[in-house]
Amino acid sequence: MRTFIEFVVAASLALIFHFALSLEHEAYILFGIGVLLTLAVHLILDRVAAIERRTLDAMARAHRIDSVLERVRDPEAMVKSRTVMDTTHHVLTLLSEGAIPLTEGEYYFEAGQCLAQCTREIRAVNSVDVTDWVGTVQKRKYYHDQVRTRQRGVAISRIFVLRRADLEDPAVLETIRHQQQDGISVRVALHEDLAFSGREGVEMPTNFVLFDDKVLIIRTPLLGLYYGKKTRAPEEIERSRRTYELLDQYARPPADLLPKPEGAEASLARAS
Repeated sequence: MRTFIEFVVAASLALIFHFALSLEHEAYILFGIGVLLTLAVHLILDRVAAIERRTLDAMARAHRIDSVLERVRDPEAMVKSRTVMDTTHHVLTLLSEGAIPLTEGEYYFEAGQCLAQCTREIRAVNSVDVTDWVGTVQKRKYYHDQVRTRQRGVAISRIFVLRRADLEDPAVLETIRHQQQDGISVRVALHEDLAFSGREGVEMPTNFVLFDDKVLIIRTPLLGLYYGKKTRAPEEIERSRRTYELLDQYARPPADLLPKPEGAEASLARAS
């Protein structure tokens, strides 16, 4: 359309020069220049448009997420997109650091794989889901794998981080005694006893497992749909190892904290 308008303008000026001003020679020159300019502008604009398309395509390939975000218009969708972007940025940061985000199923699968490869020692901390060892099939299989790993001579030590009120929960007591019976070295650290100053360089613990101090699998609440992560990064392993050792200073044998059996149970305990 623009080219047609430019052609009409050039032709109109040529007609004015020819008929109104009787400048026939100049009219032909003006018309020729007008046509050439129209063609040149058309070719230039077409070339520019082609370059723009290729540039936008290249930018879209390089910044696919940004190009999609630009098309989000719904206010609710925009809020959700920011949440997704935050999670995506966090996950990509973890990947750049050598950590592998894990869904819940992947978490227990990878933990089972690490158990099979472990040859010396496993150290674990549990402060959430303390009693849920026989819930889902994956968790139950993971615990059975721990028992088999212990039976082939690998030392397994676990610190439960509990509140004093948790010691009155029969499910907690049963979990601790059950693991002790299966040969796992269990100690208990009470939240009320913990007094980190901040200089230790550790945070309040969640669940993690150290396999031979070479591989770390850790729960984290910061990954949205992901349940935890797996890493071999030396600094991450050192941080968790230090957390375990600090907690171990506060930890006590369960016998020092668990309620003493009474009546017939006490007699049976003395007899045993």
